[in-house]
Amino acid sequence: MRVAPAWGKPWAQAPNPFGLTELEVATGHVFGQVEAPSWPERPDESAGPLDVLFAEARRILSRGRCVVAFSGGRDSSALLACLLHVARRDGFDEPMAITARWPGDAAAEESEWQDHVARLLKVERWEIITPGTDFDLLGPLATELLRAHGLMWPAPVAVLVPMIDAVGDGVLVTGDGGDEVFGLWSMARTWSMVRERRDLRSAVRPLLGAAMPDWLRRRRARSATKPYQSWLTPEASAAYREVLAADAVAVAPLWWPGYLREVNAERGLNLGDRALATICASRGGSLATPLKSPAFLSALARAGGRLGLGDRTTVMRALFSPLLDDTVLCRVSKASFAGVHWGPATRRFAKDWDGTGVSARYVDVDALREAWCTPTPPYGAALPLHAAWLATTSKARSGTPKGVVPLQA
Repeated sequence: MRVAPAWGKPWAQAPNPFGLTELEVATGHVFGQVEAPSWPERPDESAGPLDVLFAEARRILSRGRCVVAFSGGRDSSALLACLLHVARRDGFDEPMAITARWPGDAAAEESEWQDHVARLLKVERWEIITPGTDFDLLGPLATELLRAHGLMWPAPVAVLVPMIDAVGDGVLVTGDGGDEVFGLWSMARTWSMVRERRDLRSAVRPLLGAAMPDWLRRRRARSATKPYQSWLTPEASAAYREVLAADAVAVAPLWWPGYLREVNAERGLNLGDRALATICASRGGSLATPLKSPAFLSALARAGGRLGLGDRTTVMRALFSPLLDDTVLCRVSKASFAGVHWGPATRRFAKDWDGTGVSARYVDVDALREAWCTPTPPYGAALPLHAAWLATTSKARSGTPKGVVPLQA
């Protein structure tokens, strides 16, 4: 596990409470692992993953007002189902589901899925908000956060502010980490083929690849990586390939428990949690991400053994079939919210930007500006946009950002 940030010096042109590096700012990507919360020293060997989630749900509900960020996707639906089950079983107030909808944005449309899950679970407390169109990365909500807290990861975090405001002094529950926990282990399909004794010939290559020494795996991953960020200098592209290759090796262990431990320590996920926790605390609330709790990951590792439980759908079925129907558990589509982020304030800034805020060593300024001005810029362009805005805004430079809130146990 790589813990020390060996991928460049911290970006220091404006408040940077999370210690993002110059290369991370340039690429719009966070690398490496951190010292993650330790797994339970004495886990209950008899408790399955769903039992552990029920225990997490009980702990969350006992803290008072509970609000679930409910998109209609598999992860938020599963958590809402768990919380409702425990609330009804144990006599707690039922959680509130809160959903943001953007009428007219077809890519963000999930209302049919949301309605289906709400009917299935008999959701009684459900608030649907329509935040409007001003989720511009440099709109009022985003710049308020930048002034208050400095550079944050992930850059579009302001999209959750209306939900956080609705939480008040309660707990916001999100399904963050579900993609990584349930669906991104590269060996899941391979071990499924081995376990089921099907298409064994196709399993040979990935097994041989996973058994290679790390230095050789890094070299292969480096040669296969092609940065999509058109604004990177040759030096930045080379450095980016290097750290991505190291990450690819770190989060692709041969065995399932090792993968879940790496997910628990992934720096990007941890910084995302800390950013949301910081915003929640600044508004009087708190954050819970049960799918990334060490107790749940430990139980999931035990349930899957060394070979894991299979692909994402297989894992979801194994865990949540008592609570959700197969229509939800087998869903593969996902909404996209890129269209709500790149608005007029961003375009105006891009037009007048003089190159301040990014490393000349890593960034071709003209190419970055050109990327910002495309109809739908790539995701990685958002973080350097915020860095540039912070560095060129005197009020932000002279302000004192609020501290980062540690995650609750």
